[in-house]
Amino acid sequence: MALMPGLAGLLIGGPTWRSLLLMVAWAFCYCFEFTGSRWMVSHRAARFAPPALGYALLTAVTGLILLVGTPGLLRWAPLYLVLGVLNFAAAWMRTERSWWNDTVAVIAACTLCLIAVSLGSQFQKPGSGLDGANSGYFGCQPNPAVDCFANGFLPSAALPSIGVVSAVVFAVTQFGSVIFVKTMIRERGKTWCYLLSLAWNLALCLIGVAMVRTAGWWPLLSAVVLLVRAALLPAIARRRRIPILYVGLVECATSLLVFILVIAQAGVMTTALTGLLGA
Repeated sequence: MALMPGLAGLLIGGPTWRSLLLMVAWAFCYCFEFTGSRWMVSHRAARFAPPALGYALLTAVTGLILLVGTPGLLRWAPLYLVLGVLNFAAAWMRTERSWWNDTVAVIAACTLCLIAVSLGSQFQKPGSGLDGANSGYFGCQPNPAVDCFANGFLPSAALPSIGVVSAVVFAVTQFGSVIFVKTMIRERGKTWCYLLSLAWNLALCLIGVAMVRTAGWWPLLSAVVLLVRAALLPAIARRRRIPILYVGLVECATSLLVFILVIAQAGVMTTALTGLLGA
């Protein structure tokens, strides 16, 4: 769930050295977050420090290389700084599985999809670079999302519609996954959480219905699969406990389903949602 949005953005936008390096940096960052959180949870136990420091160094090196070639990524630094502080605060307070920290994780992972799309080859302008006009370090070529602040802090190139829609699809489905997993484990047996999960997934189905004419049946069918799993498994778990491993395997399968849906249908979903919002 942490890697799929960024990987989808890389494929949708078209791989470039920037988006590939972004994924490498994100993988190191994820490992740093995991090991760093263990260090924070333990309140700085010495045995957790070496892996955290090692991944922090790898994240810093790859991140700096990326920023040198892509200074426009600095526009996302405030958001990720806040998310990082919140995440480590949750680790320090030993509330890593709280609702708010799960929301932080979803926002961080899904925003990466938008960023990766904006760095993609589909959005690069040929004939620019060292010999092109406005080719200074903070100039507007070849792509304002890469190296331009002259067009404002968030130029349109940093927010391509297909990237925004893809990120939103991942966000709403991943938060639905958070709610579902809560109904199976930490909030197991609590009716309010079960009803929230049903309502969330039913809303996704209704959006899928509204998109059928322009986006086809796949978004709706995917939403129905998510709704069925949210309805049936917690009901079964009320009578007999379902091992956490099985819950994880179900979420691996549904995450893969959403990943394939976004890769295959990002364009048509963008057209459909743009039409709905403009109607």
